[in-house]
Amino acid sequence: MIRTIATLGILLLLAGCASPASNTPEQETSAPTAQSAMSTPEVPSSAVMFPAINVPDMRAAEAFYIDIMGMKPTLRIGEEGDAHQEVTLNSSGEMYASEASLVLNFVASRTEPYVFDGLSRIAFRVSDLDGLVARIRAAGHKVLVEPRMIEVKGSGIKLAFVEDPNGARVELIQLMRPGQGLEAMP
Repeated sequence: MIRTIATLGILLLLAGCASPASNTPEQETSAPTAQSAMSTPEVPSSAVMFPAINVPDMRAAEAFYIDIMGMKPTLRIGEEGDAHQEVTLNSSGEMYASEASLVLNFVASRTEPYVFDGLSRIAFRVSDLDGLVARIRAAGHKVLVEPRMIEVKGSGIKLAFVEDPNGARVELIQLMRPGQGLEAMP
């Protein structure tokens, strides 16, 4: 299991550092030189790559994050029925994308529910908050805070809170353009 987790970490680290599309044909056919090593994009000293959440039911978690939230798998470690499975998701489905990912981690030997008291929430920027909340509700998931408008530094933000099938709190945020609903705020 440790080897699997280390492999995942290395793959995700590589995903954030290099893109195969960035190589030119000359770079692919020539031996690396000190000069080519120096032209490699600099890796940020600190960047959030992914939160990994423990899930007691991988099928339910994938149904929520893929089917309802619209995320796409980029990496799968383990098969259905394996004692340990991890699925990495992001919005684009591209493993080498610079966006943050979400990892769903399943350990079959876990029999007790997870407690998410150390995890405040997972936040997602969405384009149609009302439609997404309707799909979440229709699928039988809890809506903790109904969609509402708030103002932050003169900008309108529409937000809602829902609960994923594992009990994790999920914040949904729709950024509003000027004139797109802020005037309706009390």
